[in-house]
Order: sequence, then structure tokens, then C-alpha cells
Amino acid sequence: MLAAIATALSLIASHPRIDATLRGLHYRRLALVAHSGALLVAFTNVMGVMSYLLVTLAPPLVDGRLAALDQMLGFDWPSVYAWVRAHPGIDFVLKLAYMSGLAQLVLIPILTGLLGQAAYLREFLANLMLSCVLLLLIAAPWPAAGAYVSYGLASPDDVATVAHFAQLRDGSLQVFDLGHMQGLVSLPSYHTALALIFIQAMRWTKIGFLLACVLNGLMILSTPTEGGHYLVDVVAGVGLWALTAGMLHAFSGRRTPAIAGQAAPAQLA
Repeated sequence: MLAAIATALSLIASHPRIDATLRGLHYRRLALVAHSGALLVAFTNVMGVMSYLLVTLAPPLVDGRLAALDQMLGFDWPSVYAWVRAHPGIDFVLKLAYMSGLAQLVLIPILTGLLGQAAYLREFLANLMLSCVLLLLIAAPWPAAGAYVSYGLASPDDVATVAHFAQLRDGSLQVFDLGHMQGLVSLPSYHTALALIFIQAMRWTKIGFLLACVLNGLMILSTPTEGGHYLVDVVAGVGLWALTAGMLHAFSGRRTPAIAGQAAPAQLA
């Protein structure tokens, strides 16, 4: 549907009587947003299915090693989880920040496209797609059930958010619904990588960038307790973002604003 809308808008914008007008500019921007939305929906559905299929390979879990690394870093996940749950106000703020990921995934490309920041939108999509592919390549051989399951201290509601993981590994889940997919990757934390991608995507607006820094800083802080991640998952998520940015820099063959802090990409005129 989005692809059809995008095609129709592009055809309208290319009409000789509209192309050079302000309406033509608006149609082109709407078409860009619709094309981006269609691409995101298709790609995320494919990657969601791939993540489920890779879990069924069921290599040995690495939870023990991740928990040991957390201890080496001085991070006591059970204590942190208990402290956050004992402070409802903090827990609520962290929950909102963690849940904002989906809203940002929808709103950032819409805002960026409608305001003519085509280069930033392309960069955003490239970051999302490459990071997601790298995420699955890393997670497939090193799966983890996550801290919720490993420590056995989380609430039933928290554990239910990753219930498909065990069901896929033991073969009891044979059919899944695209509308009810769960995030089953613990290492690296994709919420952490996404938070940094969201910040990067908002560099073209000073206010938006500052808001993105605050919101996504909270999102990163929320990942251990609201996403059931080990601290090393969060560190690995930062590494995933850095690897993605570095690879895109290498592929582009030039110094991009994302890597080098140079001048902003050109807007969509």
C-alpha cells in the first residue's frame, strides 16, 4: 500500500504543470516518506522472520559468560533490577524511554522526509538496515536467553516479553504472527544501537538533536532493566553502532557527517 502511494505521488510530482511548483516539492517529499515507510515495513518484517529462524538453530547459550563479564565490570544486575523496581517513578520514566523506540522509528523518517532532509533520511535507512543485518550475524552463533530468564528474578510480565525464545529453541513454537513478534536478541542490545542511530539521524536540527540525546540517553540506561539485557549487551550495542557507521563510511568512499562531523548533507529541494 505504501509503495503504491509513493509511486502515485512520484507520478503526480513529475507532471510538467506541478514539478516546478511548491506543490511538486510537497509531493516529492511525501513520496520520499512513503517510499521509506514501505522499505522499512518490508525490511523489518523480513528481518523479524530471520531472527526467529536463526533462534531455531539453538547453539549453546552464552548467558553464563555474559553474566560473568558483568560481574567483572562490577555490575550486579539483580541488585540494579530490584532497585529500579523499588522506585516506581524511575521505573516509569525508564519504561517510557524504552518503549519510545517504536515511536521514534516511525516519527524520525516522517519528520526528516517531510522537512526535506533527504540525505539524512537515506543515511538513517542505511544505518538501520546494515546494523540489523550485522545484529543477526552476531546474535546467531552467540544466543542468550537474557537476564530476565537467566536470573529468574523478573516479573511474569517481563519474562513473557521473551517467551518465544525458549519455544523456538525447543521446537514448540511452529507458527508465529508478524503482528506479535518479540525482540529475541540479547547480544548485542539493538535498543542501544537504535538509540545512537536515532541521535545521529537528528543532527540536522539543534533542538531535535538535543531532545534525541536526552530521550535516547534514557533509552540506553533503560535497556538492562526494561529490556532484560546484561550490561555487556549494552556495550556491544555501542560497538554495533560504531561498526555500522564505520562500514558505511568505508562504503561511501568519503567522509560523511556521521563519522567526521563535516557539513550537513544537502536538503531535498
